[in-house]
Amino acid sequence: MVTLNSLQEAPSLGDFVRNVRQEEDSLRYYEIPGYCLKLYDDGKLGIDAKNLSGRFILSKKALGNLAKIAGVYWPFFLNNCDNKLRSIILDYLLPQKVSLEERLSIVLRDGEVVHSIQNNKLLFARRAPILDTVSNAKPENISKEDLKVIEYEWNDSFDISVIAPALRCHPKKDDTVAFGINVAQGRDGSVQVQGAAFRLECCNGAVNRICDSRQHRLRRPTNRPDGQRQFLNRISVFAEEAWSQWSHQIEELERLTKVALDQDYVTALRPRLRQAPFFLSLRVVNQILERLRLEIDQQEGGATLYDLWNAMSYMGTHQRNLSNTYRTRLRYGAGEFTRHRSRVCKACRQLLLS
Repeated sequence: MVTLNSLQEAPSLGDFVRNVRQEEDSLRYYEIPGYCLKLYDDGKLGIDAKNLSGRFILSKKALGNLAKIAGVYWPFFLNNCDNKLRSIILDYLLPQKVSLEERLSIVLRDGEVVHSIQNNKLLFARRAPILDTVSNAKPENISKEDLKVIEYEWNDSFDISVIAPALRCHPKKDDTVAFGINVAQGRDGSVQVQGAAFRLECCNGAVNRICDSRQHRLRRPTNRPDGQRQFLNRISVFAEEAWSQWSHQIEELERLTKVALDQDYVTALRPRLRQAPFFLSLRVVNQILERLRLEIDQQEGGATLYDLWNAMSYMGTHQRNLSNTYRTRLRYGAGEFTRHRSRVCKACRQLLLS
């Protein structure tokens, strides 16, 4: 969760990558037969293989990996089961799901914590090379030393924005928004690269999709000699496209300040924000409209779509009582306003994205 007071407080990309590389270099990788695993009712994972033996603490990520391998719905496995029930479930399911020939890759941290587990047919997508690839795709007139990292999530999965302070605009007086790209990796290891915006005054973040399809969800590289290289090459292509969006985002963000929202339009937003591409619950929509009214009360003049962009990006960046899924959806939702030509229909009072 972002708690910065300004972009100047954010770590540089160089420092951030050095820390990530140091962390990843401390991990140890093992390949073991899948039948060597046993989850005990104290929550520890027993491994009995020639090259790795003992009882190890499981990270939350590794526990989710085990659930996936066993074919168990991971939110239920992580949130609704105690250690004893997990042990019973895996003791029953793992022998059915993992053949005698199947081998698994184990990543060990500090010699005692299982960091992650996966089928050895896929390579681990290390984060440091991904971030290096993203920075190499930056515009030529931007220095790597100037890039800043905004960290939204960095545990089992990660979600960060790499912002170039020099790529900025001023939609309103004394209001600065800087641009860059967002890089996220899901629990399944797939990576997405999108455009990003960061409002300096309130540290609000937004994500600008490259497209509506899922083709930019890059799956983990396959375990073959050129798998990692091809994976990073694809990330580079999408990173270049994401970096190129900043001028379009500036144009659309400044245009949002000219699209007026009166009280009737604000009321009409409630059903619209529950539809595609936002898909927000009524509870979240009501919180957005409450934040929007606060944004309106803090300024002179009438409300605009820029205030709605601010409200959604604020909620998606700072609202701690929302799930990570909704916070992410809100940041993407804010990005929809600059990805399209957003307007309000004077006849039906509906928000239109074209």
